[in-house]
Amino acid sequence: MDVNPVKAKLAQKLPSLGTWSASGDPSVIETLLHTTEFDWVTLDFEHNAIDVSTAVHCLRAGNGSGKPMFARIPSNDPIWVKRVLDIGFTGIVVPDVKDEEEAERAVVAAKYRPRGLRGIGSTRGQLVYGSNYYENANDLIMVVCMIEDWRAVDRIDKIMEVPDLDVCFVGPNDLASTLGVPTGLDNKHPDHVKAVETVVAAGKRHGVATGIHCIDGNEAARRIQQGMTWFPIASDVRLLKSAVDTELANVVSGSGGDGDDDNATFY
Repeated sequence: MDVNPVKAKLAQKLPSLGTWSASGDPSVIETLLHTTEFDWVTLDFEHNAIDVSTAVHCLRAGNGSGKPMFARIPSNDPIWVKRVLDIGFTGIVVPDVKDEEEAERAVVAAKYRPRGLRGIGSTRGQLVYGSNYYENANDLIMVVCMIEDWRAVDRIDKIMEVPDLDVCFVGPNDLASTLGVPTGLDNKHPDHVKAVETVVAAGKRHGVATGIHCIDGNEAARRIQQGMTWFPIASDVRLLKSAVDTELANVVSGSGGDGDDDNATFY
């Protein structure tokens, strides 16, 4: 992978859809990346029992799909950035970036010199992406900063002026918490709506992709109309629960289909 296909899509102003992985399970990652139309998966290190020694197996499960994987790291820490990029992630999602200095810190940690200060030593990067990994990595790797605080919304123009920042991504629950409004995905509170619109408008001015964590495909479709282009739909765990709930509801209602499924051998 010499070119990040998600980066290429965003450069064309096209939406790129993925999902979060809360399970960190390689079999789930393999299924999502090899058998669905998702463009990418983000492994959520921040809120789940996932570490680099288990994450590398998720990366291996995705090999051959041609789809990148992102790591939502626990904090804006250069050590975490280095660890996840060195094992083969092609993007970082940095939580709770409040201003341009924190955004610059994330970019510098993710990029090799002369743009950044990332240390050289990614054995797996060279194994997976080739001997020219160090030359290509700065173009390959994406930096996504999460906007989760009203202070970040106030500084959004300055944040988006940071070079090599690819996406500003709204974390709706933490943003709601700092605004003092009820939490929840697809948040309809006027203050929350206004803050999100502020981020989207700034993205259009600065040519920086924006996104938000969507509860389902219906929200994602509306967000595309709003002008967003990078977002996850739910998470692997939520999608699993939703599928189970749907099938159990079909049993109860007796409204199941006729069983005519082109992929019926896939359990």
